[in-house]
Amino acid sequence: MHVDIEGATRIARLATEFDWTWAVDDLEPFCAQAGWELVELRQGGGSIRTNLHVSRPEAHMFGRQHRMNWISIFVTDLADDATPMTVVRPLLDEGFTNLDVALTALLGTATSAEPGPTAALRWDLPKVVVILSMSPSAIHLRLTSPGYQAWVDEPEPAYEDED
Repeated sequence: MHVDIEGATRIARLATEFDWTWAVDDLEPFCAQAGWELVELRQGGGSIRTNLHVSRPEAHMFGRQHRMNWISIFVTDLADDATPMTVVRPLLDEGFTNLDVALTALLGTATSAEPGPTAALRWDLPKVVVILSMSPSAIHLRLTSPGYQAWVDEPEPAYEDED
């Protein structure tokens, strides 16, 4: 399983330097700077062909009402369903650790970390929230709007029981 550490750190650096408004209009200039191709823009999102050296060089943008919420990018190969997890998991763990080291060197200490089979690291930066996350079959780099992330992080309203 190939992990594109160089590509992931290049994109994280570009994302931290990009002048985000988080309007859908940001997508084409960001893709151009990254050397990516915007394949399709549709209601609720978009499909992107990346230049990362992985089996599925693609990313997906999710948003609504002319706003982008996040861009999710494959930064590793996608594991074949036929490959046993006993083979895939150690490769994902090693890739995640190597990406953690590279992104920490670039972005500093993560703001938060969630261990486990769906491990995630998060860096809250002024222009972008960078999230590195692991799924059972791949590792993703997510570039998230700080405003959207703040909304997601809001605690659920407490409802008082009516007696």
